Amino acid sequence: MSSIRKTIITNCEKNFLIKNLSEWTRLDGRAFNEFRNVEIEFGKDWGCCKVSLGKTMVISQVSCELQQPKSSRPNEGVLNINLELNPMAEPSFEAGRQSDLSSQLNRLLEKCIKDSKAVDLESLCVKVNEKAWAFRVDINVLNHEGNILDCASIAALSSLAHFRRPDVTCDGEEYKIHNVKQRDPIPTVIHHYPVCITYAIVKEGEYILADPTLLEEGVAEAFLTIGLNAYKELCGLHLGGNAHLTTKAILETSNKAAKRAVDLVQLIKEAVEIDTNERLTMKSLGFHNTLDKQISDVHVDELGKYLDHWTMDKIKRNPKKNQKVTTPMEETESTEEESEEDKSMDVSQEKVESITNLGDGTAKLDISTAQHEWITIESDEESEKEDDVIIVEPKVETLSIDSNSEEEQVLVLNPVQRSAAKKKKKKKKKNIIS
Repeated sequence: MSSIRKTIITNCEKNFLIKNLSEWTRLDGRAFNEFRNVEIEFGKDWGCCKVSLGKTMVISQVSCELQQPKSSRPNEGVLNINLELNPMAEPSFEAGRQSDLSSQLNRLLEKCIKDSKAVDLESLCVKVNEKAWAFRVDINVLNHEGNILDCASIAALSSLAHFRRPDVTCDGEEYKIHNVKQRDPIPTVIHHYPVCITYAIVKEGEYILADPTLLEEGVAEAFLTIGLNAYKELCGLHLGGNAHLTTKAILETSNKAAKRAVDLVQLIKEAVEIDTNERLTMKSLGFHNTLDKQISDVHVDELGKYLDHWTMDKIKRNPKKNQKVTTPMEETESTEEESEEDKSMDVSQEKVESITNLGDGTAKLDISTAQHEWITIESDEESEKEDDVIIVEPKVETLSIDSNSEEEQVLVLNPVQRSAAKKKKKKKKKNIIS
């Protein structure tokens, strides 16, 4: 079922990607050795971390419990890493079912972090052969846009470095777990930070792409995963797929990955330190605050501006709606601000029934359907003073283009232009008389 629902990459997409690679360009504009941006955010509780690698998003949570240690290692705690692929990240993933991809990613994470002794398991022992802490790292993929392993390794290390376990005291055979108010929680002891760095191999090793996207993973023939820490020590190496790589190519890729590992470890340490200092100031922290802020910013600022612009544009282009009756003075002032396009707008249909005088040069318009009629309101100063009457004159003018043509074009002049022209004529007559 998962193979049917899996996203299929067409031959056109594959050929287009390989053609771009032959021109030394990638679809997202990155170079072959360039990585996507990493964002690390911590939640409200200790050990909760959200990491974004480009559009790939992963959330990690560390939990702990007291249990009896293993008989083979009585003075050490336990560390378990579990990566879960949710259908929310991609439709091909199935919930509650261990797929080949998830089992492979879990094994690579355990080899890189657990088998390299990154966490000091002896510090998790409370009493030899009796009680020890068991840490569990749960990683959930929220969005899959390629390179889940690198994003999951960063999230696991960040959550482990951020986690604080409660303090425990032993009084004979009784173990008492103290809360935060009684005793300060104890941070996790981490020796080094091994990070997974993945490369995609395309066209039999001719192109080696750092931090591949989802489309590049579908086209790639093999993957090279290198686990390195800040000291440039090799913590894991995995080559999956069919590819012919030379020793020189592997060494060059490992040197490039070592530089990337140093930057990632420094980024993790800085993010944990900044969050710890902010928590000491008793601030309200957590990535839920940033998500609420982003949503509010989008709805209030950006989306509101676009909606306001859209409504204003709709009102301008549809003069039939939200019309207002204004005095001739207001109409002449508005015509000076309007563009020539608005003046030549076709308004062949209007809705007019009756006009009621309200005094002071204003009127009320009751709307009904009428076609090809313009209602103009002319109010001179003298007429307003004497009779306070508003003259209503429906006027329609037709203009024939050619006498031999079968059709005639009906041209309706703008009433604002007509009123302005009449005013100019009246002023000329007054000047002549005077």
